[in-house]
Amino acid sequence: MPLRTYLQDILRISIWNGETMALSLSFTKLHVQDAASAERFYAAALGLKTVARIEEFEGEHAMLEVIMTVLPSRAPAANLILVSYPNRPRPAPGEAVTGFMVTDLEAALERSVAAGATIETPVTEVPEHGLRLAFILDPQGHRVELLQRTAA
Repeated sequence: MPLRTYLQDILRISIWNGETMALSLSFTKLHVQDAASAERFYAAALGLKTVARIEEFEGEHAMLEVIMTVLPSRAPAANLILVSYPNRPRPAPGEAVTGFMVTDLEAALERSVAAGATIETPVTEVPEHGLRLAFILDPQGHRVELLQRTAA
């Protein structure tokens, strides 16, 4: 299934909170050394299904993401994303990224900063996936990815 279709389904079923943004817990990213073996483990141990693979960039910033979910259908759920950086050391074990889908990325960033977060990566356009995203660090230093769908 194309990533764009899957993300559209996630956004349609997001929990709308009636304010300036809608939030849904979209994913947790686990940093892994070997994405293929981690994918086999989560499929065998927990029955997760792979719904998409994303390979980005070249050189030092090369990255592979394997997106897995508990549901075999297109119905959205909070996903587990196995992320591997083949050309650099893996982050410390236990480091994860939690992602939230929002309707207004700038408003979400403003609220996050007002609540004590710092912006780690400013708004970045990712047109090939129909997304805008940014990374923040919560007051305790946990990395959070905020994503907004763009017009198709």
